[in-house]
Amino acid sequence: MEKLELLARIRKVSSLVHSADLHEYSFNAQTISQLRQTLDELTEQYIETYC
Repeated sequence: MEKLELLARIRKVSSLVHSADLHEYSFNAQTISQLRQTLDELTEQYIETYC
């Protein structure tokens, strides 16, 4: 995955996870947990690849 694409994915997932309106999306706890896990995985991938 290219750097800019990876950063865009991180930004999109991060905006959902850190949204003040997260409860308005009607996500259940499992979905929220999966979003956070995905954000962690993408962030780790970025760090391993580009730092």
